[in-house]
Amino acid sequence: MTQTPVPPLRDAPALIERCFPVAKLSAESRKERISGAAQRLTGVGKWWGRKPLVLVRASILGALLPATDDPQKDIEVFERLLGIDDVSVHERSGLSTTKFTTSSSDERRKKAGLAEDYDGPTDWASWMMINDHLGTNAYSLTELIAQLGHLRFGGTPSVGDVFCGGGSIPFEAARLGCETISSDLNPVAGLLTWSNQALLCASPSDRKRIETAQQWMYEEADRQITEWGIEHDAQGRRADAYLWCTEVLDPETGYIVPLSTTWVISPKDRVVAELVPDHKGRRYDIHIISNATDEQMDRAKQGTVVDQHLVPPGTPDHPEPQRTLLSRLRARHRHGQGLRPWMVSEFGPAPDDFFQERLYCIRWVEEVQTGRKVKTIKRYEGVTEADLAREKTCEKLLLERLTDWQERGYLPKAALPVNDRQRNNLLAVRGWTHWHHLFTPRQLLVIGLLAELSEVSEAPRELLALTGKHTDRGTKLCLWSRVTDTPTNTFTTHVLAPVYNWSARGLKLFRSLSLPTSSLPAIPVNVELRDARTANAPCSLWITDPPYADAIPYEYLSEFFLAWYGQRLTKYFPEWYADPKQALALQGKDAAFHGAMIEVYSNLARLMSEGGLQIVMFTHRDVRLWADLGMIMWASGLRVSAAWTVATENTEGHRAGSGAVQSTVLLVLRKRGAVDMLFEDEILSLMEQEVAEQRASMQTLADAGLQWSDADLQLAAYAAALRVITSHDIDGIDPRQELLKVRPKGEVSPVHRLLEQAAQVASRELLPSGLNAAVWHVLSAHERFYLKALDAERRHRTHRGLYQELSKGLTANHWQELVYEKRGQEPRVFTATEFGGRGMQSGPLAGTLLRHVLMAVKLTTQTGEPAKGVDWLFKEVDQFDMQQTHALHLLEYLGRQTEPHWTADAANARVLRGALMNVGV
Repeated sequence: MTQTPVPPLRDAPALIERCFPVAKLSAESRKERISGAAQRLTGVGKWWGRKPLVLVRASILGALLPATDDPQKDIEVFERLLGIDDVSVHERSGLSTTKFTTSSSDERRKKAGLAEDYDGPTDWASWMMINDHLGTNAYSLTELIAQLGHLRFGGTPSVGDVFCGGGSIPFEAARLGCETISSDLNPVAGLLTWSNQALLCASPSDRKRIETAQQWMYEEADRQITEWGIEHDAQGRRADAYLWCTEVLDPETGYIVPLSTTWVISPKDRVVAELVPDHKGRRYDIHIISNATDEQMDRAKQGTVVDQHLVPPGTPDHPEPQRTLLSRLRARHRHGQGLRPWMVSEFGPAPDDFFQERLYCIRWVEEVQTGRKVKTIKRYEGVTEADLAREKTCEKLLLERLTDWQERGYLPKAALPVNDRQRNNLLAVRGWTHWHHLFTPRQLLVIGLLAELSEVSEAPRELLALTGKHTDRGTKLCLWSRVTDTPTNTFTTHVLAPVYNWSARGLKLFRSLSLPTSSLPAIPVNVELRDARTANAPCSLWITDPPYADAIPYEYLSEFFLAWYGQRLTKYFPEWYADPKQALALQGKDAAFHGAMIEVYSNLARLMSEGGLQIVMFTHRDVRLWADLGMIMWASGLRVSAAWTVATENTEGHRAGSGAVQSTVLLVLRKRGAVDMLFEDEILSLMEQEVAEQRASMQTLADAGLQWSDADLQLAAYAAALRVITSHDIDGIDPRQELLKVRPKGEVSPVHRLLEQAAQVASRELLPSGLNAAVWHVLSAHERFYLKALDAERRHRTHRGLYQELSKGLTANHWQELVYEKRGQEPRVFTATEFGGRGMQSGPLAGTLLRHVLMAVKLTTQTGEPAKGVDWLFKEVDQFDMQQTHALHLLEYLGRQTEPHWTADAANARVLRGALMNVGV
């Protein structure tokens, strides 16, 4: 029988296993992230943690391209194909040669278009260079992918993703000409992944049909809303935005107080709201002031809610009323029973409810003819009786259609999910019990009308995703953006969070949410809804972005969208379901989660083709979870061949807070095969050798022009250790048992301990400038983190992502306790004085020499007497005379700090060092 020849690259190392241009990819990924609506997939619909397309493309290309004996040429070809080398960035930027050559790399990239829009080289010379190096005969990316697939796998490469989420991986794989296998347990993810392809890779005829359907839907909605008369006033002006607030009764003054954290409406147009007391009605009129004076603008910045406290304006009887915690008032309501649950038939609060809802401002838009031009004039005005009558008309029109629309799936009728933590929050803080309670009657009427019209359009299936966009931008959870003067979206964070002051869109602003369309060439994508553990199709390259230990509660958030379009979803996708399958979702970070992840990746390892690879993208700031993922892969029959960290997440503007992540780790994996059994000491020896070889290899690439940060070097060392661990069996260690074992708080697994030892080995090479090497080698992980952070601050490289990556490499798991963070300022580590007495008895630095040295500096600064610091060191540090030399080196290093906030402590560190040197002289 004739044997099938082995593809020549089947067992050859892939480029991504040897080198990866993380600095340039990080810059391009962050550029893509902060571009907002300019991203291709963002316009299709909301998803959390969607990976940048340039990173997906780089992962696929990196897995197919071979690592040759000329790494410099490998990188040159790779960067040209991705469009991130200087030649391609010049082409993308549109700058003249003179301007380009005199600009910095940051300026060049800022001017350049997004790398996700780059479709490969277009010039003959580039393809000659690429083909000469690879031995191919391609003149487009899709041709090259096909040829590399045959060389590595013997046919067209297939890319699989069982956690497709927002669809980045299958979308980009199909664009490159790969066969795709995409699935997700979540139906919202399934719809978005399908919609990416249907909308952006539509045939010209389908694209025209979808665009025509959208235009008809909005025009018909405009005709109907105009006929109803709910957006126009008697002057013919049309409203495009409605500003609402909640109100509460202040028990001290007896006044009904409107709630808002600020009464500034538009800083750009100098529009504010002013509370004017109505002493007779014991409430406040709200006057809208345009062209406000500086004094009025400043006064409006003071809201009636400060740090979740009610801060009512003064009254004649109570000129300076007390601040009261709103949650306390809420809990006392109804004699301590809390808020009343709303009835299913209600669309607003009852008169005696704790929170009342009030429309207080409308923005009117008027088109004025000035010569040949039409000028748009926008005016913010207070609410009149006629305006309130129009709101009543909205409620009446809604009630007339409610039952029919709910039966047809145009409006939600379900109660908020039982035992849902978000439902409990919505009930506790607002009394809401059903999904429609999150919307005003006007919002329900307009979104329901748009859903009805989309259903009878020429593209009902393609416009399902549009309902998701409408609902995300049309709830009582949408804040008013004082930057863009438009309503925000519901999910500015990962929870459904009620607000005190919100905004609603008119049809004109809804119309700006149209779905994007294009006719990009791509292979068709088939999307399945299935549990990742049940995948059954073989694949040459699995790229997955798994759930991160409860980082984002996808199954809860999906309930919101499915309440609106779930019924219609199963109509157009009869093989799908409209249930987020919460019970089957991979979530948590305990033994059950680990067991489920092992099931998933053991199955994917079984489905890997010969010579196949897996790439796991993992975004989480917890170093221990990162190590656990390495163990999961080991227990699943996979070995780590490389790991890279790429800055992908932009944390600016996140309401999620300081816990938001910045970087994505890429683990590159192959099947383990037959392995040797080694003892722990043998593993440690091999890890040291592997770490040394890894650093030498990266230095060679650095000499060739590739940029590495300290965090890259540390993570590469971590990956080197994982390569050794996952390529062997270790006597006495079963990774599956270790993952499923329930551990007491603070106990770490033996594998985690090995990884920490590897990180310590690697971190010895990351000596901060000016610090004695002998001191560095004996420090703990958190001491190293602190001193390395000071080194970065001195070089003005302070941002949260830096600290996160340092913590990963140095295994400093509790680094947050050492960092001072304040909104609007760059994070930095505490100075000696700022530490005060914190962390002496407990914490990451407790008991260390560095912590005692910092305390001694603090005492010297506080008292002006260095003798106090010297006394502290000799009394509090065990056998200090044996550590005095190290303390002197630490004080010398601290005394070199030049940042303004270190001025006093650095000077006193130098004084203290002098005093300590003279002890006994």
